Amino acid sequence: MIVYACLSRLADGIPLSATTDFASDADVRVREGKRCVKLLSKQLSELGKRVCLQAEEITIHCVVDDCTAYMVVCEPNYPHILAFSFLDELMKEFNVLYTSSVVKSVRRPYAFIEFDTFLQKTRQKYSSTRALASRLNLAEMTTDLNLHPPSYMKMHQLEPPPSSAPSPPCTTSPHIPKSLGLSNGTIANGVINKDISMVGVALKLKPVPWYGWLGIVFAVVCVLLDIYRGAVAINMSSLEELDGPSPWHGIFFLTEMLLQILQVHMLRKYNKFRKLGTLGCTIFVVILNGFLLDVREGWICLIYISVSLSLMVATFRRPFERKLPRFHV
Repeated sequence: MIVYACLSRLADGIPLSATTDFASDADVRVREGKRCVKLLSKQLSELGKRVCLQAEEITIHCVVDDCTAYMVVCEPNYPHILAFSFLDELMKEFNVLYTSSVVKSVRRPYAFIEFDTFLQKTRQKYSSTRALASRLNLAEMTTDLNLHPPSYMKMHQLEPPPSSAPSPPCTTSPHIPKSLGLSNGTIANGVINKDISMVGVALKLKPVPWYGWLGIVFAVVCVLLDIYRGAVAINMSSLEELDGPSPWHGIFFLTEMLLQILQVHMLRKYNKFRKLGTLGCTIFVVILNGFLLDVREGWICLIYISVSLSLMVATFRRPFERKLPRFHV
């Protein structure tokens, strides 16, 4: 649920418009929201384009354009994507009605109080999240939030710590600003805090190419043949029978099977040592086929080596792509 919404000028934090529901002024969340908005307005020029302030009973979302900041106070469980969609509608409508030169020329607070009509109308529209989510097309907003996620901050980063005694002279290094930063690795009051709630863009591997899948199919066939040949070689051999087949051939077959299974796993799943691992597997497969030449045809050994090489090439050539964080309603 949206509790309170307002607009402020970016340069000096002067309020431009706000929801005027006087019946809700007695609500503790509304009073707390107005207090947080007032504190947040003092830092507007130092914030990013999107900010999310998390308090105990409320969450404040803020969007900033060239000269105006749009803020909405919501309940903690209100979906982030709907809050930013609400602010996006306010920003588009406000920019249609008022130019930046008009906003910069304002001399008194709440100069655009008539904008409250649109505020209240849009607030009612966003009051029912389930019905709204089925009517809105949030795909564009979701993509935008994934590519440009908001910065998260807590109340202790916004409020200066209370101190009864005079503060000592600042010994902060000149390269560390006193201002409040909002990126991951936050600088607040000269102390660097790493905010674990920061939403980032991770990486994932792109889909396996066609030649990779071809190598996987041939690897499955080779693995099944190795299992059969390895089991037969171990069953038909004995350490005591010097004139029979060697049990080492069965061990070599099963080892080759494990190496190719490992190569398929490294091709499909990300591992920071996957390139080094698949290269080592390929080298061992080549060595094992050298030992198996006396029980396997040469052209079959070349097929096994080729399959291992194809898996290695597919692993080396499989690139990364951006993995977007999920903003669900």
